[in-house]
Amino acid sequence: MTMLLGEFRCESDENGRMVLPRDFTAELAEGATVTRGIERCLLVYPADEWEKLSGELRERLPLTNQAARAFGRFLFSAAASFEPGEEGRMTLPQELLQYAGIDGEAIVIGLLTHLEIWHPGLWEKTRSSLVEKGPVLADQLQELGI
Repeated sequence: MTMLLGEFRCESDENGRMVLPRDFTAELAEGATVTRGIERCLLVYPADEWEKLSGELRERLPLTNQAARAFGRFLFSAAASFEPGEEGRMTLPQELLQYAGIDGEAIVIGLLTHLEIWHPGLWEKTRSSLVEKGPVLADQLQELGI
């Protein structure tokens, strides 16, 4: 069972190489996929979680629905597979780094099943907003039975 948790600062070099925190490398040892996130971050899924997500989306995104096709293009056209190298090093495609605005420092957060990689400034704004909206989010999730 995948369990990715925490928030860490990392550095990427001019070639897009980034060393992941040791806490995450074991979960990604069998390979992973990185792609665009909806909020200008990057998503990193361990191989087994990417398989689950891809399978669910394959079943639920109808080819006949324009929004479903657009979302599939958004998520899958930028996806790249990788296996962390020595010391948890991964190379992120330049296109994805540009999309997320990452140039050097990045914030990597664990969200149970996957990671998000953020530009530090954007993450600070997002995190502040989450703290402010915490009670409202809790109420909305209660409506979903969570």
